[in-house]
Amino acid sequence: MDYIVIGLLSRSGEAPPFLAGEVKSQTALDKAYIQADLRNSRSVVQIRAVAGCALFMSMLLLSTVSAQDIGCNASEGVCRIVSAAEILGKIRAGEPVIYENVFVSGDINITRLEKPVVSPIKIVNSTINGSLRINGVEFMGPLNLSGTVFSGDVVARGASFRSDVSFADAHLLRVAEFTLTKFGGVANFVGTNFHGPLSMSYAQLSKVGSFEGAAFWNHADFSNAQFMDDTSFERVHFLRSASFEFARFYQLVSFWRSVFHGEVSFANSEFSGTANFMSVRFDENAVFMGSRFSHDVTFSAARFSKSAVFGLAVFQGFSDFSSADFRSVAFFGLAKLEDNTRFVNTTFGGDIVLTSSRIYSMQLENASFSDSSKIYLNEADFTRMLARWSLIKDHLVYDSAAYLALVKNYKNMEWRDDANDCYYQYRRISQSSEPWGLEKMIDVISWLSCGYGVRPSYTIFWSMFMILLFGLVYWIGNGIREIAWENLSDEEMEGEQNGNPGAHEDVSERAAESKRERPEDRRISFPDSIFFSAMSFTAQSPASLYPVGIYKHVSMIEGILGWFLLGLFVVVLSGMLIR
Repeated sequence: MDYIVIGLLSRSGEAPPFLAGEVKSQTALDKAYIQADLRNSRSVVQIRAVAGCALFMSMLLLSTVSAQDIGCNASEGVCRIVSAAEILGKIRAGEPVIYENVFVSGDINITRLEKPVVSPIKIVNSTINGSLRINGVEFMGPLNLSGTVFSGDVVARGASFRSDVSFADAHLLRVAEFTLTKFGGVANFVGTNFHGPLSMSYAQLSKVGSFEGAAFWNHADFSNAQFMDDTSFERVHFLRSASFEFARFYQLVSFWRSVFHGEVSFANSEFSGTANFMSVRFDENAVFMGSRFSHDVTFSAARFSKSAVFGLAVFQGFSDFSSADFRSVAFFGLAKLEDNTRFVNTTFGGDIVLTSSRIYSMQLENASFSDSSKIYLNEADFTRMLARWSLIKDHLVYDSAAYLALVKNYKNMEWRDDANDCYYQYRRISQSSEPWGLEKMIDVISWLSCGYGVRPSYTIFWSMFMILLFGLVYWIGNGIREIAWENLSDEEMEGEQNGNPGAHEDVSERAAESKRERPEDRRISFPDSIFFSAMSFTAQSPASLYPVGIYKHVSMIEGILGWFLLGLFVVVLSGMLIR
């Protein structure tokens, strides 16, 4: 009596009121959950609890209903009941199996069927109160089980479908196993709900396969599966873990707007065609370790809530991570990015690891990093890195080879300011790690005098500072004398007057004043001290001023420093102009 009441459906395809707990309620809950965009994992537990309670109450109600109470009265909108034996008889006889809005009681088990199933099978919008076991069976005609609820296991291990197969909008409440199954026609799983674990490992889909809008409530295993034609996993919800390890996608595959609530692994998978992961949400770790992308791939606007692992992955085509959101570590260690890679407008909440990677061209324009984010370029080999130094300078982990490679990269792109700033920071970090000694002292002098050869402004500053400092010393110490006019010979006086006839009166006044004043009592003005300092700095002593006493040696020291700084300025400026 139990199997009679559990699977009864109306002609409209909806469950009768007393079956709402298992079919109707479950379907409504699935749709509500998916439409809510799987906001948090706690919702899974809550919905499962509600569904379980509804199913329990339905079974409790149904236990009080007899077969005579239910009946199969078409006038009441109740469909008929079909035994599994009837379906098995038609399959063995080679007759078409066509049913809609029926309740199938019992298990459909044709595992031991020796000959192929030639006739088409169509059981749609129905309920199969039992398991479906078709292990190793070969189907020559189409198999259509759309909209059907399977209360038992669906086991098709090693089955072969020569024509199209459809489980669209079906509900597989228990285990679904398609291991080693071959789909020769179109595989239609659009909107399918896999409530139990799914195994499609080593399956082969020769033509188009579509899982669009499907929901996997338990672990989904597609490891070692082969998808020969275009495949769609768009808007799919993986509520638990999923595995695509060693899977092979020969043509276009799209996971657009899919959600992986559990950990997913594409380790060692191969994408021979275009791969679309645009707007995909990874709530747990996403593993693409060792994956190979032979064609273009996009992760644009994808969100990685946990670690994104692309270590040892190979990107042979264009790879696009623009506007992606990496909230944890983005690991690309030992990866090969052989074509252009875009991280434009990408957000990095954690570290980005490019250690020992091989990069052809990477664009990091307008990317944003959190304060704690680090960029690891240790032993990385890159040809072109389109990332402004101001963007990455506070996040780059020190590695001498990486810094020098960046300097060369900026020079090749003629970003001279970025090259100079990168080299300057490299030398500063390198100097800070050196022990005190002659080399470090030379580095310190190089830093202060010219900014390691990339800061000519440093040399200009020190030159101006030296001129002012020595001028102040001359003025305070009164170490500069002006040549007394009374000591000039008549010829010199005449020469001065002939050279400047209008200055005869001024010369006379100064000569008279000099007679009244002793030379050591006269102090030259501060501007004259600066003038003398500037002339001494450029090794050009003025004719009317001269140092006295110890200031002769001070003037000599200033001249030596002047020659050094001026020569250094010429060398630094020439080097920058040549670069």
